[in-house]
Amino acid sequence: MPYYDTATRAQALTLKLIGLTNKEIEERTGLKPRTVSDLLDRAVERGLDLNAPRILDCHVANAAKTGRPSKQAQFEEEVIKKVRSNRYGRELSCAQISYELDSRISPITVWRILRKAGFKKTKPTRKPGLTAKMRKERLEWCLAHKDWTLKDWKRVIWSDETSVMLGFRRGGYRVWRTSEERFIKSYIRERWKGYSEFMFWGCFSYDQKGPCHIWQKETAAEKASSVEELKALNQELELILKAEWELTNPMSRLRLDRQNPGRKPVWKWTVAKGKLTRGGGKGIDWWRYQKVILLPKLLPFAKKCGPDALVQEDRAPSHAHHAQARVYSAAGVQRLLWVPNSPDLNMIEPTWMWMKRETTKKGAPQSRKEAEKVWRKTWKELPQERIQMWIERIMNNVQEVIRLEGGNEYKEGRSKELKSRVSVRIVDNGGDDDDGDWEPEGLFL
Repeated sequence: MPYYDTATRAQALTLKLIGLTNKEIEERTGLKPRTVSDLLDRAVERGLDLNAPRILDCHVANAAKTGRPSKQAQFEEEVIKKVRSNRYGRELSCAQISYELDSRISPITVWRILRKAGFKKTKPTRKPGLTAKMRKERLEWCLAHKDWTLKDWKRVIWSDETSVMLGFRRGGYRVWRTSEERFIKSYIRERWKGYSEFMFWGCFSYDQKGPCHIWQKETAAEKASSVEELKALNQELELILKAEWELTNPMSRLRLDRQNPGRKPVWKWTVAKGKLTRGGGKGIDWWRYQKVILLPKLLPFAKKCGPDALVQEDRAPSHAHHAQARVYSAAGVQRLLWVPNSPDLNMIEPTWMWMKRETTKKGAPQSRKEAEKVWRKTWKELPQERIQMWIERIMNNVQEVIRLEGGNEYKEGRSKELKSRVSVRIVDNGGDDDDGDWEPEGLFL
């Protein structure tokens, strides 16, 4: 008997019992006369009383399907196991899976099995690679900050740079065309050689957005000026560090212990002793970062944010250079050097993806002047509410890193509690500070 849904079969049986002809039943339900007759006979076999008919599900249910099981059912577990076995299995095509199963099933059957199980061929998730040392450092850092509340994270000033590629549109997009319009000019998107780029720097805190900067090429005059400034700075620094060296090495320097072999220690003003030199690389070194960002922009913004502000910086050589520690100390500003290779723990990172999409929404800028203008404008228009949403992610991310023992195999985002808050209000702490503090309106739902 053909397979029809239970409701259709029950309707046909009811019409048969009230006296409609098989032709009339076929017009209403689509069941053939022979099928209707078989349906009545089977219902009687299953206990239907024709004198007092009461149709139950058991009277009209489809019989168990007989015959050989489908290939999908036979190979479903084997195909899914093959895909989930390792990284290589995730990349296999349906034809390759069919071949590795000795062609016992066709590629289209493999495709049907995978689609039925909810699989789709998509781009892989991109995450930074982590060594055992990196995972250990991430875990230790997160354990040290696992009890920080939103109030603690509001003290942090997040800062970072990103590279901007001209002529490149960020984010996936598609266009409408017919099969004959493949080479129409309005459909083609040009690809140019020799894209130029620039570095964009910015910083912000939970409550306010800081300055931004677009790096320009260092001029010959700036390089010459840095040589003179470093020379004068090293002359002052050498006097200080040499005096410290003489105090910490009195016995070795005076050679009071004649049994100590080797030459008498002699002061040499070198990089190892603390002499300041600039690298010969093309990137942004510690000197330029200090002169262009740290002194004129970042430190003044940190002081504006309050005496308890913490400046977050990654461990790039220009940030972690020992000369920067003296600058922070002289300014009375605290800083936090971040865990290496951990963009998921730097809450300014989501900003760059958002800005690259916003600045190319109407097409990628083709000139540097145009790109600089649109990037400054987009930074100015960046909503503070969006910044707050990004910073609120950190607490959930810290807990996830702890759960994964330093790993990054998780979906970044805010916790469910922060997502479900209804509203917030400003609560006065009752002291002399009128700024207040963030508190939830009632409990988290």
